[in-house]
Amino acid sequence: MKGLLFLIAAIYVASFLVGYLMVYIQIPFAVDFGKSITEGISVSPVFTPIIGALESGNLALAIAYTFLVNLSSGAFASTTLPGVIPLLGGVGSAAVTGLRGFIIGAIFSYAGVFEISTGYTVLTVGTLILELGAYVFSAAAGINISLSTIFPSRYQVESRWVAFKEAWKDAGRIYVIVIILLALGAVWEMAGIYVSKP
Repeated sequence: MKGLLFLIAAIYVASFLVGYLMVYIQIPFAVDFGKSITEGISVSPVFTPIIGALESGNLALAIAYTFLVNLSSGAFASTTLPGVIPLLGGVGSAAVTGLRGFIIGAIFSYAGVFEISTGYTVLTVGTLILELGAYVFSAAAGINISLSTIFPSRYQVESRWVAFKEAWKDAGRIYVIVIILLALGAVWEMAGIYVSKP
């Protein structure tokens, strides 16, 4: 699992830098992409309930909703669940990782996140570390599940079914870390936005 964790973390860092730098040096398609994603966030049906909760002063709802969305779709559905498909599921989890890193890098660069203020930079970097840290673990769990049926010897067994079940047990243990990181990330992000709003 350590190798998978390092691989996923490296994909995130590399794809983030590519997205950030492509917008920074004004490559047209990357700038257009960053613009469309940034502008779409405020009207996205995923984010409007969070924005509404913050605007109405309901910090607890904003935190809970952010946590649930990040856990269900950001972690489980997009990076762990594809692991049920042998090999292709692992490739899919890695691809989602690369795309997510690129998108976040493009958004950060387009929105000038690191140029707004020191406090805002601390808020976004903290959120990035906690949430992407969780996604590193969830993607590693998905890839491990995907590989278990192809290489059951990873679990010192010959049965693919036994290896598959063991991989899901590992995923359950990994998700304790995922849940903790996403909970901390939701509190950090929403509380930071709530405190800093005018």
